[in-house]
Amino acid sequence: MPSPMSSAPWQRPVAADTVARLLDGREIGRDVIAAWRDLASRAAEPNPCNEPETLLPAIRHLPGGSTVRLLVVTRGRELDVCLPVVPVRRWRSKVPLPAFRSWTHDYQLIGTPLVDRDRAAEALTAVLRASRRVRGTSLFLEIEDLGIDGPVAQALEEAAAAVRGRLLRWEGHERATLSRAETVSGPPNSSRHKRARRSRRALERAAGPLTVVDRAGDPEAVEDFLALEAAGWKGRAGTAMACTPGDAAFFRELCRNFAAAGRLELRSLEVSGEPVAMQTALRAGGAVFHMKIAYDERFGDYSPGVQLLVDYADRFPTEDLEFRDSCTAADNATESQLWPGRRGIATVVTPFAEPLSRAAASALDLARARRAGT
Repeated sequence: MPSPMSSAPWQRPVAADTVARLLDGREIGRDVIAAWRDLASRAAEPNPCNEPETLLPAIRHLPGGSTVRLLVVTRGRELDVCLPVVPVRRWRSKVPLPAFRSWTHDYQLIGTPLVDRDRAAEALTAVLRASRRVRGTSLFLEIEDLGIDGPVAQALEEAAAAVRGRLLRWEGHERATLSRAETVSGPPNSSRHKRARRSRRALERAAGPLTVVDRAGDPEAVEDFLALEAAGWKGRAGTAMACTPGDAAFFRELCRNFAAAGRLELRSLEVSGEPVAMQTALRAGGAVFHMKIAYDERFGDYSPGVQLLVDYADRFPTEDLEFRDSCTAADNATESQLWPGRRGIATVVTPFAEPLSRAAASALDLARARRAGT
C-alpha cells in the first residue's frame, strides 16, 4: 500500500537560486562532473551507481544509454540532486501516461538519487516543481530500487506532500546486508555458516590451503574475473560480460575508475595462487555495494562463492564500514541465510506540482487498489 502522506507543510520554501534542470550528454562537461562528484561526497545516502565513475561508462557502453538525461537541481554552481532519467510516453504498457523513469540497466545496484544531506527535502521539492520546459508532458516521476528506510525516501515523502501529492510505493522487497545495527561482534554462527566452513575444510583437503586476497590493485585481476565468469554457465548461456563487448568495456572502465580512487574491492578466494571464486564490490561513503561474483565450476561442490560471503561476514566487525549491501534480487536466498541485516527496496512514484499530475497519480493508486480488491 502507498505510504501515508507526510506531515510536511504544503508550501515548503525553495530558494530562488535552486532550479531543476535536465541535462543531456553535451551539457555534462568538466564543471558539471566536478559539481557532481562534490554532491556525491555530501550525499544523504551513498550510491556509487549514480556517481560519474559508474554512470558515464554505463551511458557510453550499455544499451539505452543514448536516451538518458540527468535530472539535476542546481544551486549556483553546486548540484543538490542528481538522478539519471529517461522520458517515456507510456509509463507502463497498460498505462499510456508520459513520465520520467529513473534509468536502470543490468548492473544497477541501487536507484536512490544523490541528494544533498543538508537540503534533501528542499532539493527534492524543487525536482517536483520542475517547469514544463524541463519535464515536458511528464506527469510523474518513478524511481526504481529506492532505499525506502533512509533519509532520501523520507525527504521524498516530504517533497511529495509539499506539492499536495504523496509518495506511492510500488514493487518492493528486502535484501541482505551486513550492518552495524544488526551484526554482533565476532563471526556469525548460523547452521549455514557451519556448513560453509565444513565445505571450506573439505576444499582445503582436496586442493590445498585457501587464501583470500584483495586484488583491486592488480591490473590483471579484472581480466581474470571476466575469464572466470565466461568459463562457467554464464559463458555457455551467453550472459557473461565477456560475451558482450559493451558490457565488458563498461566493467573494465568502471573498475579502472574505482581502483584509481581506492574504492574498488576485488576479492579472490585462491588455491595455490589460482582463483576459485572472485567478487567485485564498490565503496561509497561508509558503505560497500556488492556487484558481481564468479567461481570455478570445477570446485562447485564446495560452494566457493559462499566461502567468500562467509569471509566477508567474518571480517565485517573489524571493518570501518556502516554496512555492506548484497545488492541481490528479491528471490536470492543464499545471502539472506548468511548475512543477518535487511534493507528495504521499492519502486516509488510521485506526482509533479500540478493538478493534472496529482490526478493521474491518484488514478494509478485507485486502479491498483481496485485490482487488489482493497
